[in-house]
Amino acid sequence: MYEQHRHEFLNQPHTRVALLHGGLIWRLALHSFGFNVLPSVLEGISREAVLFGLMLDINSQTYFDDELSEEEIDFMCRMYYLHTNGNVEIVSWWPRPQAGLPQD
Repeated sequence: MYEQHRHEFLNQPHTRVALLHGGLIWRLALHSFGFNVLPSVLEGISREAVLFGLMLDINSQTYFDDELSEEEIDFMCRMYYLHTNGNVEIVSWWPRPQAGLPQD
C-alpha cells in the first residue's frame, strides 16, 4: 500500500525534485520513476514551483525552484507517530535525511 501511494505521490510534477534531493529520497524516487526519467530532471522547474516551491532572492532577482516540503519528506520516509502507554514515539521505515546529524 505504501509503495502504491508513494508512486502516486511521485506522479505530481513538482516531485521530480526528489531525484535531485540525493540520498535515500533519491533512491526511493528512482525506484518509483525508473532510470528512464533521469534526463527529464534537467528540463527545469515544474509549473507548480511558483505556487508551492522554493523562492530564492539572489542579487535582487527572484528565482523559483521545486522543493519537497518536510511533510512530503516524512511521507517518503514513511514516518508516523506511534502512541503507546501515553507516550508518542516518532518512527519511520526509512531514516529521514537529517537523522543522525547533530542538532543545533
